[in-house]
Amino acid sequence: MGARRGALLVALAFAAPAAGAAPLPGAETAREALRRATVALAPMGCAGVVVDDRSLVVTARHCVEDRPTVRVRAAGGASRTAWVVATDRAADQAVLLLEAPLPVTPLALARREKAPGATLYFSGHPGRPRFQAVELKRVGRCPSLPALPDALFTSIDGTPGDSGAPVVDAGGRVVGLVHGGARCEILTPARTLGRLLDRLLDRPVLS
Repeated sequence: MGARRGALLVALAFAAPAAGAAPLPGAETAREALRRATVALAPMGCAGVVVDDRSLVVTARHCVEDRPTVRVRAAGGASRTAWVVATDRAADQAVLLLEAPLPVTPLALARREKAPGATLYFSGHPGRPRFQAVELKRVGRCPSLPALPDALFTSIDGTPGDSGAPVVDAGGRVVGLVHGGARCEILTPARTLGRLLDRLLDRPVLS
């Protein structure tokens, strides 16, 4: 498997970036982006999202800790084995490489930080979606992730199993992933996700 995984990563490194969500207005864009790109992870029961390429999924690190592989299922029913190929312990983030691409449109990451007061969108685990418009309340340090200075505090009404689910902006770009913590209101930022992907794919690391 090592040689095959290496070949896949090399191919991804030279692939064109994902186009992201279609230019639909506001919440409609966000709802469709979340519906098509959010995936379920088994056996742990968390969520994740296809980003940048149809063979890449990002999720919360605590969902895949000590697991070399997981099973990923898309909303349409397609299922793939995925290898854990990169993690960021401080940001509680992980990147998974699928054995074969999923038939979904991957989302782009929001590379620009959102200001407090911004409206974001959340749907949660794809097995029990609950579409919500939520507020980014503040950016700061969270007790459960003390090494991460820019955790995103929001008004999300989350439930167990939403860990790793994406939160997107009005353009369908991933702003962060649900980490959990008190009432599942804390997100880890797209900034650290972008750096993790850039390092994995040997691309210039954007700030």
